[in-house]
Amino acid sequence: MKFAAICFTNNGIKVLKRLGALSLFKDDNLALYSKCSFAEDSEGIIPVSESLNDWTEKNFKDNDALIFVGATGIAVRAIAPFMRDKLTDIPVIVIDENATFVIPVLSGHVGGANELSEKIAEELNAQAVITTATDINDKFAVDVFAKKNSLFIVNKDGIKEVSSKVLAGQEILLSAPNGKVDEEKLPEGIKLTDYPPSKADILITSNKDLDNANIILRPREYILGIGCKKDKDFEEILSFLSECLKEAGIDFNDLYAIASIDLKKDEEALNRLSGYLKIPFKTYSADELNAVRGVFSISDFVKETTGVDNVCERAALLCAGANGKLVLRKKAGGGVTVAFAKRDWVIDFYE
Repeated sequence: MKFAAICFTNNGIKVLKRLGALSLFKDDNLALYSKCSFAEDSEGIIPVSESLNDWTEKNFKDNDALIFVGATGIAVRAIAPFMRDKLTDIPVIVIDENATFVIPVLSGHVGGANELSEKIAEELNAQAVITTATDINDKFAVDVFAKKNSLFIVNKDGIKEVSSKVLAGQEILLSAPNGKVDEEKLPEGIKLTDYPPSKADILITSNKDLDNANIILRPREYILGIGCKKDKDFEEILSFLSECLKEAGIDFNDLYAIASIDLKKDEEALNRLSGYLKIPFKTYSADELNAVRGVFSISDFVKETTGVDNVCERAALLCAGANGKLVLRKKAGGGVTVAFAKRDWVIDFYE
């Protein structure tokens, strides 16, 4: 993941340096910026000469989260023109320049700003300021539940409907296919009902014809296995992927993860694809891929260059887990190979 943090004063620079030293960002995935013309001791911090609006627009697109060290009002005004949707906006966090408070101001649940704020606060010995109603009342949050179980939220308006009932202390009816939910582990106030339901508050289903619930959650069932030539253009990969998805009858929102060989872990287009789709990019060694059992579309050229006779099919199947099945075998075009595997899924109610 990529993060960017910006400050506006010398005290803010001190906080940036503390952020950069946190174990959360040990992989150097946090870029530090300062819009402070009188900056002191700013080694390792990138000066910002452009307007805050221009900086925010670029970094809102290019990063997985933004951190503002300064006043909340500055951050709110900066991000306001670029906010689009609570399900797709990136997390935005504000830290005061004394590092006393860590405040998630955007995408607290689905984006994970609340969780990230708590982690940062713990390492800074600061106080996370969480304001979302379900959190402060220690209640079930359907959007957090969906994120942790890799469920796509079909109708975002349903979040408010379900959360209102939860906060009012009303019973929540949940419907899911048989065997996908352990009834004994249901949180207090949630009851399992028939599937398909006559009516439910929460419906978990891969059947796109079912819609009789306040909120519909669709499991992300499919793994994209992919291989490509070095420095392949992102737009070309996206175009070919779109064709393959259409052929397989799979939506972008059905994808759970991208999988490939570890030789591709730094491939810019694949990492960009991961960010674009907001799903993990997982890579495996040649030995791990060679150990996958099955019948695959082999290539002597691929084996010679990578050490494994097929990347996309093996990677997809490995990522899909023990009960995974290939649903689209290798498709090749323009220096890209794609395959899809379907994973088995069950619902977990995380503590």
